Order: sequence, then C-alpha cells, then structure tokens
Amino acid sequence: METLDRNPVSSRSAEISPKRGPQPSFVEALVDPVNVFADPVEVVEHPWFTPDEKRTILLSWARDELVLEQVARRAAPELAPQSRIDAVIEGLSQFDAPAAGEYLSAAAAIRARHQREPQQGREH
Repeated sequence: METLDRNPVSSRSAEISPKRGPQPSFVEALVDPVNVFADPVEVVEHPWFTPDEKRTILLSWARDELVLEQVARRAAPELAPQSRIDAVIEGLSQFDAPAAGEYLSAAAAIRARHQREPQQGREH
C-alpha cells in the first residue's frame, strides 16, 4: 500500500544549493539575511527570488547593518565594526538605486558623526 506524504514541501524550499544545503524561504531570508547568506552577492544572484524579493531582502539587511554599525560605533568606538553595509548597499543599488543612495547617505552620516565625537571629547 502506498503512503501519501501529508507534509508536502514547496519546490522552492526543496531545492538544494551545493554550498549551503536546502534553500531558505523568502521569510527566513527576510528576517535574518546575515545568517542565511554569506554575502549580499548571494542575494543578487539568487536563482529563484524575484527582483522585488531580492530588493526587500537587501533593504532588510541594509537596515540591520546600519543599526549594527551605529550601535557598534557607540558602544566601542575604538573598534572598527565589521559592518557589511557597503556591500549590501552595492547589491541594493541594482534593484533600488534611490533607496541605496539613502542608505549610503545614512552610513556616511553615522561614520562622520563618530569621527567627530572623539575630537569633540578632547576639546572639552
């Protein structure tokens, strides 16, 4: 007697990547892109995410990286945070140039502010 699989897996999540095992769902990639992809280029080159899905994932990742950079620079300014914001912005620019420009400006403002703060602290 043949048994039926009552928990079918969508063809999207069943695909296998030679490097990383089962492919992530869009939701997994959106919620935690840094732990799903090793590099933003993987999002850009992903074979089955649509351009809108890639844009959305990269926007999420850019926001996360921007927060990480801001918090790291406040908490430990002497350490150079290993943010990937520049690489994420580069990927995002292929799908949404205006948004990439906004994130680039925000990252530059964070970096400039944190470069000025140590100098201002020494003047007082």
